[in-house]
Amino acid sequence: MNLRTASSGALAAFLFTCNAHALSGVEPVDASSLRFFVDTPAWADVHYRVDNGHQLNIRMQQAGGRNTYLLSELDEGADVSYAFTYWDLGCNCARETGWNSYQHDGGSGPGDGGDPGNGGNPDGGDDAGWSVVWEDTFDQAGAPNSANWNYHVGNGFNPGLGGFQGWGNGEWEWYRPENSYVENGQLIIRGEFDSAPTEINGRSWYQWSGRLTTQGKQSWQYGRIEARIAVPGARGTWPAFWMMGDACDGSVTTAYTAPMSRYDVMASNWSSCGEVDIMEHRNTEQAYTQNLFWDIRAGLYPWAGDTTANVPNSAPVGDPRQFNLYTIEWHAQEIRWYLNRESNPEPVHVIDISKPNMEEFHRPYHLILNLALSGTFTGPTDPDINDFPLYMKVDYVRVWKQNR
Repeated sequence: MNLRTASSGALAAFLFTCNAHALSGVEPVDASSLRFFVDTPAWADVHYRVDNGHQLNIRMQQAGGRNTYLLSELDEGADVSYAFTYWDLGCNCARETGWNSYQHDGGSGPGDGGDPGNGGNPDGGDDAGWSVVWEDTFDQAGAPNSANWNYHVGNGFNPGLGGFQGWGNGEWEWYRPENSYVENGQLIIRGEFDSAPTEINGRSWYQWSGRLTTQGKQSWQYGRIEARIAVPGARGTWPAFWMMGDACDGSVTTAYTAPMSRYDVMASNWSSCGEVDIMEHRNTEQAYTQNLFWDIRAGLYPWAGDTTANVPNSAPVGDPRQFNLYTIEWHAQEIRWYLNRESNPEPVHVIDISKPNMEEFHRPYHLILNLALSGTFTGPTDPDINDFPLYMKVDYVRVWKQNR
């Protein structure tokens, strides 16, 4: 049911939807601000754009069974598009509303919260026909949830070479658990520079960062996999949200204690174990890269560069320093990549994985989140010391399965 009330003077006008799920919508506050709301005692996110600008994704403030977010400094006549994601306690699942529009005039014309959970074509990035099977919303401050995450520690030791190889990418950082933590409802991966280096295994390390993985904890074969992420957007940075096959034989750190000389061994059988890059960003670019890596031979083999295949693609992202939703929909026939799928239902990249030599993509995979510093992907550039500390922020990670 939609209700619209218009008045003059100090009286506000608002429009909302009441349904079997949650009451949600927007109400003007004054001539230059409005308030989004979702009535639920659980968490809720608002996604919005002003005058077709960049999409912003915000975790709302919860109090007394209502989630709210105040948007201010609006011009008269501003066009605001918005949608909500929230946790429905009735089904113990995440729901999303459709997109709605509102023209702000300081007292009339707001939009409608829509009917949560009513998606369109499931092949177009909507939620109809999908159910959440796992997520981490980073609600508990401190160390990341140990039921979900292990660590990759070090710089990628290669036993065959007897030394560190920058995880095979020429990265400069040393990953350590203390550089990944939960704060204010977000996972923070912090890149640091220390002018006084630490000596580890005969090398001087100046740069520190974090790399988390669900390896050994959680893995999936097929589904929708997504995360809402903001990246530093600074030179020499390489944040990534990606997956490796469970067949990859590299080590992980489950319980980290000093000394810092503890480190993990990188996978020796990449790329035959498979890699899916959901999001990679480099330097200050306003674009992100999607990719797959696999071995053109069938089976598991030690790394061999002349047998590794990949199909990279780049898509514009606007301002990557703001939160954006990076998604893949992984089916038996193909993998599709989406950027901010709520407002952009068309995939930015599609790869056919039904070919006989792509068996890597029909096995379970685990997730990885990391902030690399320099490396082959960033090119011949290094971080500006004045930019440190650098932050990669993750609002949530979510995995969906398609209903049968």
